[in-house]
Amino acid sequence: MWKLFKPKNAMNKTYPSLYGQLAYVLGSGLILIFIPNVLLSIFGIAETHEVWIRILGLLVFILSFYYYHLAKYGNPKTVMATVMGRLVFCAGLVIYVVVGIAPIALIGFAVAETALALWTWWELKK
Repeated sequence: MWKLFKPKNAMNKTYPSLYGQLAYVLGSGLILIFIPNVLLSIFGIAETHEVWIRILGLLVFILSFYYYHLAKYGNPKTVMATVMGRLVFCAGLVIYVVVGIAPIALIGFAVAETALALWTWWELKK
C-alpha cells in the first residue's frame, strides 16, 4: 500500500534538516488540534475555544506529510521554495512582534524556524 505514495521519478537526495522541520510541524499541529490552549498560554496568547485554532492545527499537521516526502525524495527547487517560505514566515512573526500585535515569545518560534530553514539551505548548497 505504501508504494502508492512513492513517486515514480523520486530523486535519491535526502534532506535531514527537513526531518527536523517535519518533527516541528507534526508536534505543533497535533498540539494545536488536541490541546491548543496549552501552547497559546505558553506564549502569552489568550485562550480560545473557537474552532479556528484547531483548523490551523490541522493545516499545520498536513504540512508534515509534505515535509516527510520532501525530506525523503526532495526536488532541490521545491526544497528551496520551503526555505524561502519559512524565512518569510519568520519575518512575518518578527514584524507582528515589532508592531505590537504578537507577544515577544513568538521570536522563539522565528529563531527555531530560521535555524531549520538555514540548515536546509546549507544542505542544498552542498
